[in-house]
Amino acid sequence: MRVLIAEDERKTRSMLVEMITSLGCETVIALTGLEAVRLAQEKRPDVLLLDGLLPELHGFEAARLVHAIPDYHPRIIVITAVYKDGRYEKEARATFDVDGYLVKPVTREALRAAIFNDAGR
Repeated sequence: MRVLIAEDERKTRSMLVEMITSLGCETVIALTGLEAVRLAQEKRPDVLLLDGLLPELHGFEAARLVHAIPDYHPRIIVITAVYKDGRYEKEARATFDVDGYLVKPVTREALRAAIFNDAGR
């Protein structure tokens, strides 16, 4: 399974890469929202892990653009340190059609469940 990680903060990005590779997944890295959309279109990863507040284009808007790519339906998970209230998760799922929503700091088990859809949609 290939997971695109869109995270601009180096320390968090390194931690996510380590956790995801320990789950047996390949990673693709993006530092901005626009780069995430471009790489999603080019590499077509199975899962996108998007930081909510990316430079150039927020992760929520990146999710919207990825949904517009023809014949491509990846699992999209948003991670955030800012939008922690449950209403933000409901809005993200309804408005941006994200499959998962994780609040930082992210645990390996929560990440595994979100990537492999163990918790359901």
